[in-house]
Amino acid sequence: MPKMETESSIKFSIIIPTYNRVDLIMETLDSVFQQTYTSFEIIVVDNCSTDHTAQVLKPFIDSGKIRYICHDKNYERARSRNTGIENAVGEFVTFLDSDDFLYPDCLKDAAEFIIRNPEIKFFQNLYELVNDKKEHIYSYDFPSLKNQYKAIAGGNFISCIGSFMHKDIYQTVRFNEDPKMIGSEDYEVWFQVLAKNNMSRIDTVNAAIREHPLRSVNQGAYDNLAYQRKYLMNKIKSDELLFNKFGPYLKNLETSYLLMEVVVANQLKDKKKAWSILKQIIRNDIKVFFKLRFLKILYNSIKS
Repeated sequence: MPKMETESSIKFSIIIPTYNRVDLIMETLDSVFQQTYTSFEIIVVDNCSTDHTAQVLKPFIDSGKIRYICHDKNYERARSRNTGIENAVGEFVTFLDSDDFLYPDCLKDAAEFIIRNPEIKFFQNLYELVNDKKEHIYSYDFPSLKNQYKAIAGGNFISCIGSFMHKDIYQTVRFNEDPKMIGSEDYEVWFQVLAKNNMSRIDTVNAAIREHPLRSVNQGAYDNLAYQRKYLMNKIKSDELLFNKFGPYLKNLETSYLLMEVVVANQLKDKKKAWSILKQIIRNDIKVFFKLRFLKILYNSIKS
């Protein structure tokens, strides 16, 4: 008879990319050290930080509390995640940026979920946006998973934080290291994963994204949205498996990206570009008028 899985036998690999986050990373690590479930390894992949990250982490490296890998230059977070994956030994991996948090029962809830659902190899828990004091700022919308192909085409609700991949999956996928894909490098991965695996969810907020001025999303991560939109759409069209799963929802994918482009145009006070993209969205899909996200962005465009 096969050995029954026990909670304590499930090991997680927590991959933390970092670059010049010496003022934030210890809070991130503390949120892992305080987990009520203790079968995990922490892999910190440093993109050649120019601050004193290595010195701050040295006691934890020396004591074996974390595994530390330092790149020879800043390759950005996609390479760091790939390096972490290549060195992981856990049954499941999860990703945590070095300015974000896990809540105390995150891994415990994940382990219990795995025991109850041994057939599920890819799942997520919920996450929220908080400030430096870990005070709630914003609750993200998570779509139904009844049609996971349509759900992911409508926007990247998975992200990296709070997602868990079994070794059968993470050993076969890699993040796109093209610098122009920063901001969508994980989005591309989720299409590949969902094309072959059923996704599930723990409906508990067990992680938090910290809002601060130096977040990647506030540092030009959305500069190449048009490039990313065209790249992903062409990739899906040219891959038979991806096209069979996501082909019917390419219009949803295009609209989702175009809406983000409107948001960026509004932030840059480029009204002409914002309205040009809005017209393109309406021409592509008149049904967009019935979607709350479009109406919110349209309202903000008019207001601005």
